Amino acid sequence: MARIVLGNRDGALALRQARDVLEQLTDEWPDVNFALRTIKNGDALAPASPDALLQALERGDIGVAIARLDSLPYALPEGITLAAVARRAEPRSALVTKGPKRLAELPDGSRVGARGARDTAFLTGQHGRLSVVEVSGQLEPDLKLLTAGEIDALLVSAATLMALDQRNRVDVLLEPAAFAPAPGQGALGFLVRADDDLAFEVAYSLQHRPSFDRVRAELSFARAVTHGDGGAGGCEACAVGAMATVTDDGELTLFGAVVKDGTTLQASVSGEAKEAEDLGRELAADMHKQLAAL
Repeated sequence: MARIVLGNRDGALALRQARDVLEQLTDEWPDVNFALRTIKNGDALAPASPDALLQALERGDIGVAIARLDSLPYALPEGITLAAVARRAEPRSALVTKGPKRLAELPDGSRVGARGARDTAFLTGQHGRLSVVEVSGQLEPDLKLLTAGEIDALLVSAATLMALDQRNRVDVLLEPAAFAPAPGQGALGFLVRADDDLAFEVAYSLQHRPSFDRVRAELSFARAVTHGDGGAGGCEACAVGAMATVTDDGELTLFGAVVKDGTTLQASVSGEAKEAEDLGRELAADMHKQLAAL
């Protein structure tokens, strides 16, 4: 019997998602023996970094990496491929507060918890009158900061709240023009080594094509903005946001946003979903022109 090890990061959400995937694959592939392996850093108190998960895949310690796609680098290591994307959850970010429910309603100087440099850049670039407090990105500790009054509001992925049975904490969903979500946010992807045909076939059985196309467009845009494409130099200092939608007849619309030195730029493009990566690069080329004009 063939055996495939599924790898996941540590943490309540990652473990729940991995167990759901294990159950689906066990039912779908009765002739394959599946096992779960949680990839951790050397620091037992910290969840595994995206690099640790990808390195485990490269070494062959796992056959399929189960990953939130907003946590991965825009450019995957050579020899690693995104085989499939599950049906996507809510891609937008949520605002959790104890008072006013919208960013525009928060009083000047309100302390807003944001995870990481990307979220901080977008919050600062578009809502500079607010005070940014960098938080851990771990849901329960961050919500405790809000309860204790150490912050006045918290920005968090809506999909995370919903997956961890905290849907009631979603006070408002932020539209991309007000706060652009991270590329791939709300999407669970399955990565394999390019030469592992069985792992690819197994992962591909979980494919939801519209979600895959949406993520491909967003990551293509982010990759081209930050790493360069088609002769245009990359902007590694740029913070990137993106959200794509796909209609029933296969039309994809991609919204993209970039923050550089406190200035926010936005643009969008539409076309056929099967051309998702080309649309991402096209929008990035437009964005590079706007960046050059700053």
